[in-house]
Amino acid sequence: MDERHNCPILQELVKCIKLESKGGILSCLKRLKDDSRCCKQFVKDGGIDILVNLLRYFHNTKVLNMTLSILADACMNSDARKKVRGSSIAIYVVSIVKYIKLNSSIVCRACRLIGNLSECDWHAKSLCEAGAIQALINLLQLDIYVYIYSMAIRAIRIIWNTYEGSREEILESRVIFRITYILVSTKEKSDKKYMGLIETCLKAICAFLATLDPRVGEQLRGEKDIQGYKTIVQCCDMNNKVAIRCLYNLCQIAEYRPILGNFGAIESFIALIKDSLELSKETLVSLCLFCREAVNRAKIKMASGLELMLSLLKDTENEKYHPMLLHALAQFVYDDPSITIMVKNGLLDVLVVRLKKMVTEDVSNERTNVSKKRKNDSPPSRQTQLKYNKTNLERFSSDYYRDDWSPGSATSVSSSPPSTPPLPFYDSIETDESDEDNYSPVCSDAEMMDTDDDIEESQNEGKETKSSNVWEYANVWTLVLLSRLSHSNDPIDRLADPATIEALSAYIRHAKNPRASRILTRIIRNGAYLMPLLKQGFVFEAETLYGSEQYMRQLCVLAETGGAVGELTSILLRGEEAHKLVIAVSIPFVIKSRYILKSLLNNHGGLQLIFHVLSDQQHVLHENAICSICRLANTLEIQPEIIEKCQITDTASTDFPRVYDNHPKLATVTFELDDGTTVDACRQTLCQKSDAFSAMLEGYFSESGKKRVKLRNTSKEALNTLLLAANGATFENRTIESLLDAVLLADKFLMADISDILTESSISQLNYKNFSKAWNWAKANSCHELKSSCVKRFLTATMTKPEKVQAFKDFSTSEGFQEFLDEIRKIINSVLCQR
Repeated sequence: MDERHNCPILQELVKCIKLESKGGILSCLKRLKDDSRCCKQFVKDGGIDILVNLLRYFHNTKVLNMTLSILADACMNSDARKKVRGSSIAIYVVSIVKYIKLNSSIVCRACRLIGNLSECDWHAKSLCEAGAIQALINLLQLDIYVYIYSMAIRAIRIIWNTYEGSREEILESRVIFRITYILVSTKEKSDKKYMGLIETCLKAICAFLATLDPRVGEQLRGEKDIQGYKTIVQCCDMNNKVAIRCLYNLCQIAEYRPILGNFGAIESFIALIKDSLELSKETLVSLCLFCREAVNRAKIKMASGLELMLSLLKDTENEKYHPMLLHALAQFVYDDPSITIMVKNGLLDVLVVRLKKMVTEDVSNERTNVSKKRKNDSPPSRQTQLKYNKTNLERFSSDYYRDDWSPGSATSVSSSPPSTPPLPFYDSIETDESDEDNYSPVCSDAEMMDTDDDIEESQNEGKETKSSNVWEYANVWTLVLLSRLSHSNDPIDRLADPATIEALSAYIRHAKNPRASRILTRIIRNGAYLMPLLKQGFVFEAETLYGSEQYMRQLCVLAETGGAVGELTSILLRGEEAHKLVIAVSIPFVIKSRYILKSLLNNHGGLQLIFHVLSDQQHVLHENAICSICRLANTLEIQPEIIEKCQITDTASTDFPRVYDNHPKLATVTFELDDGTTVDACRQTLCQKSDAFSAMLEGYFSESGKKRVKLRNTSKEALNTLLLAANGATFENRTIESLLDAVLLADKFLMADISDILTESSISQLNYKNFSKAWNWAKANSCHELKSSCVKRFLTATMTKPEKVQAFKDFSTSEGFQEFLDEIRKIINSVLCQR
């Protein structure tokens, strides 16, 4: 059966209205009120227009009261609101509020209907044009029932939210001031029946504050002693969520934060954060906003707010709030006592963790964007500069911290904190706390400067970059805080610890960030950190970092001061064994003075320690010791000898067999070697290049004229190399041993020009791959000048660290390794001990 036949009230109500039957009308209305299903069908069938017309029944309060109740319920639905669009409902309901004063129930329901209708902007506009706002304001001026206040305030709130055109009228009417008065006076009463009105007032205030209009904040002061602010703070103490939201919005109006701080808002937020099981974004953002002003920063410090923020930064569960917390802490960089508190409560631990994450992020970004080219050229690590932000009320503040700040610089006139250092807005009014993207340390879109090209460009990259931008700013504040610590003249506990230095070095290595590099330079420049840095072997790391020249220059300046030399001497004589070794290996990197080097290395045993590490290939400092001894040789300006020709002490006999007879001369001669191999050569070329071969092959010796001639003590590789040189062919790809053997053969067979060519080629081809081979060859053939030259070339040649290690490893695998070390020691001592 059709549902309409189950609810025949429409036709019956029309009939009763025609007959002017008040009893029938009331009966129909009561049935509609009691049967929600029938009421919905009634509205669907167009009966709502009949109810609108019944609003004219001013003379019958019962009919009017029932009609308002049904309409208010129905207009909670958007379909019902659409059906009365264009009707006179706004005029009727406003008239009821204006002229019916005696029946509180009717007025209350009329206000409720106004609120429900106002959920649609067109109804809100019609109601405003009909004078609804002034009518509601007039109600609030009367001493009436609590629930009428609640409905009137609710209606004003909904109109404010829905129809922007109403806001100026509401502000100019000072109704917010009246609502504040109602809140204050109601809060002073202990009766529970007023709790609903308090909640309604707070919801309205929260809506008014959402626009961040200072005029709202002005009216919220109340009649005297700024009781409005005080009442809101008191409600926050009771963990009222709406009051917290009100205070959160109010905190974003800069001129009112000092007032709120005086009324205990800071202490209230700190207590709420400590006591809450789940962290609220509003409370945390508000606390961070209070860090803008010096007067509020002092209160935060006194209320243990710094300790609280650091504890939150250590909690990985709250990681999405870490950027704003880092930014808040960065506001205290000019306050030495606050810095001391933060350091004592683990600021360095937080920064080290952030640096490690920054390294991970940078590595991940490099992999992701390896083929992505930026639109504009930029430094290796883009310097994220927070531009000027602007609120919708034309208030500007600079959010960029100068990196060249120092207590004595021109940019830091006073060590006292500025009255209001800037802090960007943290929120874009989203309410989903689980969404990390809700937070942004930059101002919202409406607050952006139109001329800020950099920020516009970042906006154009899309929403997917929002979260990454947040962490870019977190990286900036991490470096700001670390920079502040590095500026301290007094040593900061654990600032030069391995954990801190390793994390900072890793970030510099991957990001090549100039700001991070400057931070490390300032740490190095502080003499208090020199010994901790040297003891952890930082000089070896510094050699590989971006900006290494600056780091090493600063280390050298400090290390050669009298106090530092004394400390180095003390460690070498009385320090722990591990510290002795690392200091000894580090000394050649940081000391340039020969006098100091002689004192530390020769007189106090530093050189012996270096050779101890060099002889132990398993030692953790072994590779660094190799670089250290090479650095020492370069500092001492050791130069390899210029070898014109290998000096052979035992030259093979050049006595050739006696001549028996003249023999016919052949074009080619075949040499038979000791190992049974043969080598063919041009007889004429050999005779032209060598008097010895000329006498052998063309003179009166037994070999003259023979096709095959025996050569003793000659290798095939050496003879082939000699023949190539004699024929003017290239021989760059020959092994170093074959070249050197060929030099011996050239000397043996009196080929002076060829010997010079081969000697020059041999020396020029010495490198990390064949130093040990050449040294072993020189050792086996008693070529002392070449042997010494190989060692000196190893010590002074320009090589990378892996190449030096590889060359040294080749020496260490030979039988004469100890002799090689002794020769290095002899060379170093011969120069080091010179006066």
